[in-house]
Amino acid sequence: MNVETQTAAPQERPTVEGPTVAVACVGIALAMVMFTLPMSTLVSLANTMGASVMGRTWMLSAASIGLGAGLLVSGALADKLGRRTVFVIGAAVQAVFLFAGAGWPNAIVFTIARVGQGFGAAAMVATSLGLIAQVTPHGHRRTRATGFWGASLGVGILIGPPLAALLGPAAGWRSPYLLVGLLSVALIVFFRALPANPVHPHAAGGKIDYFGAVALIAGPSALLAGLVLGRTGWTQPTVLAFLGAGVVIVAVFVFHEGRTEFPLVDIRLFANWQFVTVTVAAFTVGLGVISLTSYTPTLVEQGLHGSSLTGSIPMVIWSGVSVVVSLFARHLRGRVTPETQLAVGLIIIGAGLVTLAPLDSTSTLLRLAPGFAIAGIGTGLLNASLGAQAVATVPAHHASMGSGVNNTARYLGSGLGVAVVTSTVNPSSGPALLHSWEVPVVITAAVSVVIGVLIPVYARISRRSSAAAPGNAVAR
Repeated sequence: MNVETQTAAPQERPTVEGPTVAVACVGIALAMVMFTLPMSTLVSLANTMGASVMGRTWMLSAASIGLGAGLLVSGALADKLGRRTVFVIGAAVQAVFLFAGAGWPNAIVFTIARVGQGFGAAAMVATSLGLIAQVTPHGHRRTRATGFWGASLGVGILIGPPLAALLGPAAGWRSPYLLVGLLSVALIVFFRALPANPVHPHAAGGKIDYFGAVALIAGPSALLAGLVLGRTGWTQPTVLAFLGAGVVIVAVFVFHEGRTEFPLVDIRLFANWQFVTVTVAAFTVGLGVISLTSYTPTLVEQGLHGSSLTGSIPMVIWSGVSVVVSLFARHLRGRVTPETQLAVGLIIIGAGLVTLAPLDSTSTLLRLAPGFAIAGIGTGLLNASLGAQAVATVPAHHASMGSGVNNTARYLGSGLGVAVVTSTVNPSSGPALLHSWEVPVVITAAVSVVIGVLIPVYARISRRSSAAAPGNAVAR
């Protein structure tokens, strides 16, 4: 593999900047296509594989477990081993598990493969922002690049559900998974043909914290598994065991990272209020609009008697609007504070979500369109800011780790949100599903608005505290 070297000349930067940004954006788009593929075809896919209601939940949530487990550790390792190397490994892992999952029409195999796909995608997601930060200078060019990165998130979500809904019936359910696997391989070939990227002088070196890496994989995995199993009842011994183990492992990891000489994750960054703000915003996006949108195709197909293709339309509206807004919202940087943009985005998302209920037997697909369009505006504002802030609030040599933390928060929030949605809806019949839909809508909308309101308050208090005690601020 072509690994970055510390001796790359500064004049190489313009040579690799454009292609590397393109690879990063295509990588995040492919990861999102992979993540959303089953959403529009979950009902038919589960029927083909004979999956139970709980099996459907696992099939929908498995990629989130892989992403949540792999994002932070891949981001942290990328800053030590090289972002290019970890990105290529991630794309290869995603491709292998896409091919494996398409090999057998079995719910258990498919679910395990989805975890592996999520783990591979995690390396691509975490390193993509780090690669952009590595090859673009501060200022307009980086703002433009991170704006394209934010729009690419929406592009992937825009493509995934309709691709599965259209290609599956025409060429078999395996075909979209095989296609994304082949595109992942093609991306590896193209990226390896590029010159090596220049790296930050502090980006490599030091021992690897293997204990921290194992704990960082095990902790989020246990938490997300507990959240998925919570569908059967939050007081079940297995659920409590997974959640308890996850909390304990994460606590041990935090304690260990604060004492080791070569930490995988610099815990001191959480003393930076800007870093905390962007992390909380990412978690809220996952818990709110992403989790609710993930279940919408099932709602349309079962409750509104739509097809797998029409079930993907709300996601297309939401992601399509977010792409357009992300591309324009990058021009806001420098005109409004990042926390203001995050807060406004979350409040707009909440306003859009709250319009999605109530529903009844007379409701049509058009009933959902305005709400998802409004939520897309808020998501676009957030995506344009989250990417930039994830790398701007950490030192340059920790850019991939900053991206890993931010995206881990997003998918931990998504895992919690999916658990909330699936445990509050009643899929026993179409009318029951429509009647119960109001509960997760109100919860996800309320969380989005409340956090959106609290972010500027927290930012104002923290900014005053930092000004009064500048020695306590964390160097960026």
